[in-house]
Amino acid sequence: MNNQYKQAGITEFGSTNQLHARVIAQPELASHQVWIRVLASSINPIDIKTRSGLGYVAQAKQAGDFLPLGYDVFGIVEQVGDCVSHIKPGEAVLGMVGFPANPGCYASHVVASAEEIIVVDKKVSLDMAGLCLAGLTAVQALEKLSPNLGTLFVNAPTGGVGHLAVQIAKRSGFDVVAITTRRDLVETLDLAVPAMSYEDFFAEKRRGQLLDLVGGKVAKDMLGNLQAGGLFVTVPTVTKDEVIDHAKTFGIQGEGVLVAMNCQQLNALYQAVIDKQLKVVASKRYSIEEISEAHTFVEQGQHFGKVIIVA
Repeated sequence: MNNQYKQAGITEFGSTNQLHARVIAQPELASHQVWIRVLASSINPIDIKTRSGLGYVAQAKQAGDFLPLGYDVFGIVEQVGDCVSHIKPGEAVLGMVGFPANPGCYASHVVASAEEIIVVDKKVSLDMAGLCLAGLTAVQALEKLSPNLGTLFVNAPTGGVGHLAVQIAKRSGFDVVAITTRRDLVETLDLAVPAMSYEDFFAEKRRGQLLDLVGGKVAKDMLGNLQAGGLFVTVPTVTKDEVIDHAKTFGIQGEGVLVAMNCQQLNALYQAVIDKQLKVVASKRYSIEEISEAHTFVEQGQHFGKVIIVA
């Protein structure tokens, strides 16, 4: 194969200025793989963490090697391996690809395992790319909690995972309260859940559960304000252990979550969007050539929902 394609990523860790693109030759497909023309991807916190040199994927990188980034893909299948029969060239697909060790969806094309993707309608919005990693994280975190154990408090409810999690939780029967500094934005996005400021949350001891999407001091302070016996899930991996240990001192049990691709769950999420029971909100779109600006925008903390990368 002599076709070439474009990838965006890093050679050195650091600021957004380290992001750049390269052009390489199309690889040979294994029998279980598909070759996808990327229509859109999205930015997730792990992309920024890896670019900065933090986490498992960054630690595995060899000095001087190019590391492509991105795990979400919405695109069109151009070629399939010999053993792939349920996906055909020309079909639109959606998936979380290469997680965690082999990112590469900030690209014009990407190789994916046929088990990482689902077939979708070609006419869906490019914003659908933002459903994959964030939506699966929300679903798998909520599976560790229970609608029967009191109010579910969710911090960072306007972020990529958060805006999906509060919608999914409400549909799953949780009594959800969004804890946020952006109450007006929660109302503007019409997430259909009540919002409470941090000040109001801390005004009295709370009974219930926490879905923590912030980590660190914020998580520890919030857990200290929950009554003993509560449950929580913390999503940020960098502070997971310290948050869990801190919560134990208050008699609160919790755990982290490492998202895994699950086609059944992604299909359910996709169908919920199609049925207008769930919405993926995107605050901005950028091209691959604008990937540095896209990461800068996310790091400024003013985005809401997802930030989409259009190939």
